[in-house]
Amino acid sequence: MAVTVVAGLSTVTIAVPNAALADPEPPPPPPPADAPADPAAPPPADAPAPPPSEDPNAPPPADAPPPPADAPPPADPNAPPPPEDPNAPPPPPADPNAPPAPEDPNAPPPGPEPGRVENAAGGFSYVLPAGWEVADASRLSYGQALLLKETGPVALPGQAAPTANDTSILLGRLDLKLFAGAEPDNGKAAVRLASDMGEFFMPFAGTRINQQTSPLQAGDLSGSASSYDVKFTDTAKPNGQIWAGVVGTAGEQRSQSGDRWFVVWLGTAKDPIDTAAATALTESIRPYTPPPPPPAPVPDPNAPAVLPPPGNRVGIPIPVETPVPEMMPAG
Repeated sequence: MAVTVVAGLSTVTIAVPNAALADPEPPPPPPPADAPADPAAPPPADAPAPPPSEDPNAPPPADAPPPPADAPPPADPNAPPPPEDPNAPPPPPADPNAPPAPEDPNAPPPGPEPGRVENAAGGFSYVLPAGWEVADASRLSYGQALLLKETGPVALPGQAAPTANDTSILLGRLDLKLFAGAEPDNGKAAVRLASDMGEFFMPFAGTRINQQTSPLQAGDLSGSASSYDVKFTDTAKPNGQIWAGVVGTAGEQRSQSGDRWFVVWLGTAKDPIDTAAATALTESIRPYTPPPPPPAPVPDPNAPAVLPPPGNRVGIPIPVETPVPEMMPAG
C-alpha cells in the first residue's frame, strides 16, 4: 500500500509493509518439566526482582525508629575480652562424690615417676627423698640399698657429693636374715626391727625414750612403723634416733619371709629424722620384677669354626693316615 502526501510542491511516498499479510512469528516452545534450568538464561519478564543484599555497614534507614536511650551499644567483635573481676566469687569446688572421668583408651601410657629407683636385687622400687643419693652397694650392712644425705654440691663432674656421717637410710627385703623377718605381724616386725637395728648401730649405754608406732599404707601393701630416741649415759653424745617401717605380706609359715620390705632411718639430735619423709619413702615402695634377660643369640650353623690359637691343640682331631705305614708288617 502506498501513501502519498502532498505538501506544497513536495511529494513524499512512504512504503509501509502490509502487516495484515505478514505471518506472525511463533513463540518459542516451553522447556520440558524435568529439564534443568539454564543458569545463563535471563529471568522471565514477569519474575520478581531479588531483594538487595543488606550492607552490614550501611546506616539505618531514615524512617527507622531510634534505639531506646538505655539500650547497650552493639558489641565490637574485635574488642579484647574484659578483664577478670577480682571480686567475683570462686567457682564451686569439685564434687568429691562425682564419678571419675573415663580413661581415654588412646591416651599414651604414663611416664616413669620422677625420682623412682628400681632395685632388682630386692625386688622393689621406691622414690628417692630430696637431698639424698644412692650409695655404693659395697657399703651395705643390711638390705639391698643404702641412702646417704647430701651436705653440699658436687665438687667435680663425675664425683659424688659430700654426705653426712651421722645419718643414713637402709632399705631392702625383710627376709629371714633379719630376726624381725620371723614376725608374721607387721607391727611386731617393725618394733623388733627398730630394736635390733638400734642395738647394732648404737651399741652404747642409754635409755630409750619417745617410743612411737604408726600405721603405713604403701599402695596395696599395709604396714607399720616404730621409732624411738636413745638418751645416752655419756652426755657428750647427742641423742640417737631410729625409725623403722615394714610393709608387705608375711609368708604363710614362719619359715617363709613372704613379700615384705623395710626402711630403717638412722639419725641424731644434731641431724634428726624427718618423720614425714620417712613415711613417704616407705609408702612409696612398690614390688618390682626386673625384665627377663634378652635371649642368647642362636649360633649360625653355616659359620666357619673358630680354631683356638696355635699351641693349644687340646680337643682338635688330627687326621690319621690309615693304615699307618710305620705299623705295617715287614715284607
